[in-house]
Amino acid sequence: MSPVALVTGAGGGIGSAVVTTLAKHGWAVVGVDLVDRPDGLEGIDSLEWVLGDVRDQATVEHAVAAASQYGQVRGLVTATLAEQRGSLESLDAAALTAVFDVQVSAAWAWSTAVVAAADQASIVHISSVHAQRAGPGMAAYAMGKAALDALVRAGAVEWGPHGVRCNAVLPGFVPVERNKHRWSDPDIAGNLLANHPLGRFVTAEDVAQVVAFLLGPDSRGVTGVSLPVDGGMLAMLPRWA
Repeated sequence: MSPVALVTGAGGGIGSAVVTTLAKHGWAVVGVDLVDRPDGLEGIDSLEWVLGDVRDQATVEHAVAAASQYGQVRGLVTATLAEQRGSLESLDAAALTAVFDVQVSAAWAWSTAVVAAADQASIVHISSVHAQRAGPGMAAYAMGKAALDALVRAGAVEWGPHGVRCNAVLPGFVPVERNKHRWSDPDIAGNLLANHPLGRFVTAEDVAQVVAFLLGPDSRGVTGVSLPVDGGMLAMLPRWA
């Protein structure tokens, strides 16, 4: 019987790639999103789609129940996105709460549900290089991702004795449809690539392959880790004049 993974934000650029990659690695997947299943995922037979808000406990319960139809839940990937752009002084409590509800509180709720449903499991949260570096106007997003990394460490420590591993991946700039205005512009793309020692953008598929590794048995000794998948962005000092 195939292992079963829950993937939130499954309709997004990275989420869709994760679903496709896990299916190729023999996982049955329950995808969760506010949008209908993308056309690119229609051909995956081992995919059940749950339409709902990840912040809603009813959605969590529905997805876990759907997963039980395939077998034992063994994996969770949270790939939902929430951001509120603006300077620190322009942010308000409601904006921060909205970001944290999706990026942190929901990730915690889904993690605890999977731990309760499985006798052993691997959890991977999609974090960001913003968890470790600051960029103008991105404070709310960065704060949420940094908190997500803290959740990874706490989960590794508290759930490790129960056979649960918790990790995160930290993508850098990943060209997907929502940021096409950046990577499709030669000038903007060139400036972005100057911060990539590999000389190319990391793709959603690159990220998904690392997620699949962290979910699978080959990484059985890895937990509490936030692993950059960024083309070397975090390793590089800014270019000085």
